[in-house]
Order: sequence, then C-alpha cells, then structure tokens
Amino acid sequence: MIKQRGLSLVELMIAMALGLILTLGVIRIFISSKQTYTVVTSQSQAQENARVARHFLGRALRHAGYWDDPTVVREFPVLGGLLDKNEVITVADNDSTNSNIVDGTDSIVVRFNGAANGSLTTCLGESLDETQIAVNRYYIGDAGASTQVPSLMCESYVMGVAATVLPAPTRQPLITGVENLQVELGLGDQTSIREYASPSAASIDWGTVKSLRYALLTTSNQNAAGQEDTRTYTLVDGETVTASGDNRIRQVQRDSVYLRNFRSQ
Repeated sequence: MIKQRGLSLVELMIAMALGLILTLGVIRIFISSKQTYTVVTSQSQAQENARVARHFLGRALRHAGYWDDPTVVREFPVLGGLLDKNEVITVADNDSTNSNIVDGTDSIVVRFNGAANGSLTTCLGESLDETQIAVNRYYIGDAGASTQVPSLMCESYVMGVAATVLPAPTRQPLITGVENLQVELGLGDQTSIREYASPSAASIDWGTVKSLRYALLTTSNQNAAGQEDTRTYTLVDGETVTASGDNRIRQVQRDSVYLRNFRSQ
C-alpha cells in the first residue's frame, strides 16, 4: 500500500487562508501606524511653525522704537505715507490694498534705530549701525509656487535716520505654515493697559499703544490623512476663520508683547 505524503488540498487552503489573514493584519497595523505618524508629525509642524513665528514677532515688537543714543532726542521722520512723525509701529487691519498680503489678515510695521555695536538686525538678518533706520513689515503672504500653504513674510527697508522716502524693499518668507494673523492694540499709560482695541478703530492714538496682543493660525505643511478640518477657529479682535475642509492640522497661538522702548512716552 502506497503511503501519501504532503498536504491535502483542504489543509493547503486552510494554511493559505491563515496566511492571508495574518498578512492583512500586518498591513492594517502598518497603515494605522503610518496614519498615526502623519498626524503626530503634522501636529508637531503646526506647533513648531507657531513657536518660530512667535519668536520673530516678539523680537520685532520689542525692538520697535529703539533709539541707540540716549543723549540725542529721538526723532523719527514722516515716512512715505506709511508712518507719521515719531510713529514706530502701525497695524493694518484686514489689509486688502496690498496684493502681497492675504486678504482678511493683518500686517504689522515696526521702525527702529540700529546700534553702534551692530547688535540689532533687520528681520532678514542685515546688521544696522546707529546711522541707520530699519522698517520691517510682517504679513501673511504667498511664499512662492513651491509652497502649498501661506507663510509669515517680512518686507524690510533700510535707510538713513533722516530719510523720508522708502527705498526698494527686500522681502522673503520667515516661516511657512502661517495662515492668518490678527492683532489688537493695548492702550494705556506707563503703568498699565487700559483696554484692547481693534486697529480699525478711527480714534487710535498711537502714542497710547503700549502693547500688542495677537493671534496666529498655523497649519501643518502636509496633509494628515483622515483628518478633514472644517472647524472654526477664534483668533482676536472678534475674528474667526473656518477651515476649508482640507486634511491639515491647525492650531491657534496667542501672545501679548509690551512695547518696552516707548512705554515711557
């Protein structure tokens, strides 16, 4: 009698079915792990974008109004319709007049004197001495065709201390993944902030602006699969933004900065 060896057809089919189930399980675990990794990476990107943007804006606002020589009366001239005499900061509310700026977002302009030791720089890293003035504009704009999300941009002007005409600007993105910027003005005196007001208020006395409170809406630089975003985000100045329904991770970051170089005015 001949003995049979090997697997029967039924045994082979059972083995194949078990192998297929195990393979599907491994694939499912891999896909789930990849999705989790993408979400965590996107959350980290949004947080890092906010951290870097806050660093740039905080440093810029603390420089506003700086004058290097305390023995010389500080005098900033009227500048090309952008800044009045001795005005060192201004905010455009929901600026739609500048084609470089994303509609519905605010922009911030700061002015300051350089330092004799060259320790102060523009937002683009150019060192200034005490004979120069820098005017930096921060806004939300398109960083170029290679980027899919808006960026925090900087437009920098460098001129002599008595210049009254803006030279040609130099501009570049500071950090990608910043979709919106909204600002409120802290009005008060040398010791306290009395109220926060919208930059669009008709009666703003810029000499009483002692701080800025702002909110940034940041986003990840990549999509997070399965995380469709249609939420409405609340910023400051009563502004809300509803996401477009894409698959990016977003978050709102807020900060308040005292304008220390002219709180004594």
